[in-house]
Amino acid sequence: MSFCIRAHCPPCPEASTPPPPLTPTAEWTQVFSSSAAASDPLRMLEEAKKPVVLAGISALRSGATEALQTFVEKTGCPVVVSPAAKGVFPEDHPYFASVVDMACNKVVWDFLSDSDLLLLVGFDAVELIKDWNLTVPTIHIDSTPNTDQIYYAEIEVVGNIPGILQSLTDAFCGESRAREGDVKRHRQTLLDTYYSGRQKGKLNPTDVIDSINDVFPVWTIVSTDVGSHKLLVGQGWRVTQPGSFLMTNGLSSMGFSLPASMTAKMLYPDRPVVCTVGDGGFAMVESELRLASQKGLGIVVIVFCDNSLNRIELKQQLLKKYPSTMTRFEPTDLVKLAESMECFGERVDTKGELDSVLSGAVKGLDRPLVIEARIDPGQYVAQF
Repeated sequence: MSFCIRAHCPPCPEASTPPPPLTPTAEWTQVFSSSAAASDPLRMLEEAKKPVVLAGISALRSGATEALQTFVEKTGCPVVVSPAAKGVFPEDHPYFASVVDMACNKVVWDFLSDSDLLLLVGFDAVELIKDWNLTVPTIHIDSTPNTDQIYYAEIEVVGNIPGILQSLTDAFCGESRAREGDVKRHRQTLLDTYYSGRQKGKLNPTDVIDSINDVFPVWTIVSTDVGSHKLLVGQGWRVTQPGSFLMTNGLSSMGFSLPASMTAKMLYPDRPVVCTVGDGGFAMVESELRLASQKGLGIVVIVFCDNSLNRIELKQQLLKKYPSTMTRFEPTDLVKLAESMECFGERVDTKGELDSVLSGAVKGLDRPLVIEARIDPGQYVAQF
């Protein structure tokens, strides 16, 4: 297996650059030590002062976690990940920066735009919710060429992603950027923004996510549905292992989280599984609880209840200046609903109550536990 380098500046015939091997041989070094910086990714990396890695779903699928971590620790590059790639780089690592296009969106894009080199590792622009507007010099590292051209890459390195990263690591002779301080400051800004808009004395969406982080072990699998809560869960649930987070692309797949969590529990019966879902999305698939109960799936289903299709409501009110129209609905007693389907049911109004319920659930369940978490949606406005 081999990979090739396609330099867009200056343009050259593809056949003019021989495909180097995956191991750091002399031939490989010659290819990457071209005198033209625009066609030499290694030189671009070594000359950059503030390079940043943006890792995507192909990096996760290719099993690039170990190679990515080794590369980052040698070069000192901070790592931002796409939502579907959460877990490809441990989020408790000092060089983990954030998740793109989730909550705190502007903070993350500002961090990326402040870099002087982006290494897009297995990143697929289909995951973006916002338009790509960055003009930072970019290296595309993936198993496929950058055919979509959503973003412009001066260089493409195409082939086996872990092998490419390992080759770059072995050949890198520059000084580590040692940017732990930069990442730490960025993450503090991120946290301040993430917790903004909290309603005192209420159960906030971030309180629910904090409870999951506080109570459940790192090998827990968390799924999230579509809605305002998704953006906060996507940024706030701390993933340290690949395959520990399930979400769909974009904002159009309401109802995903419950069947996703059921499938995860069937495939990994020994791992805790938590489903996070809004009350709107839950209403679309709540009958699946009967099947989950019948199969004895001990999943925890946390329903963010605010009696609205909040994301649509905010778009009506904040973008279009319309009153809320057809986005509110009457509350359902989810405890009775759960019990009618042979599931456990609990209702919580505070983080303390939620912590207590989750602490009992983490010990193991023989059927689903549905938690009606009555949140205050005010915090969503700050994240819109």
